[in-house]
Amino acid sequence: MANSIYDTARYKLPLALLDWTKTDLMLTIWSGTPTFVKTNNYVGDVEALSGITERGSSLPITSKTVAPDGTCQTNQVVIPAVPIGTPITFMTMSVRKATHSLSELILYIDDARDLPFVPNGLDIVVQPDWLLARGWWKA
Repeated sequence: MANSIYDTARYKLPLALLDWTKTDLMLTIWSGTPTFVKTNNYVGDVEALSGITERGSSLPITSKTVAPDGTCQTNQVVIPAVPIGTPITFMTMSVRKATHSLSELILYIDDARDLPFVPNGLDIVVQPDWLLARGWWKA
């Protein structure tokens, strides 16, 4: 499955219930067989999938914009001190909640440059490439 949007986000967008620029976004990285279940609602739903392990979540994403063509963009995303070990195979973007497992899923990302990759114990910096007008997704 290539990058896709979860059903809950797909529903909220046309109702103006999801504001990309004002939402507290979080990128989470995972190891295991990339698995997209479009009806998953929360980070906890992904955690419950067999053979999937969360490897880290991002610090707050501080800059979010929408380009004139509807491309949703952010500044670079930092995931601190990801342990050495199992390859990172996919990512999810969600709305950060106080209870981590209840963070609301927006995007599933398994098609990105350098995925899968093996972490080296340092911070991981995900740097979106805006030169080619790519974004996390396009409305």
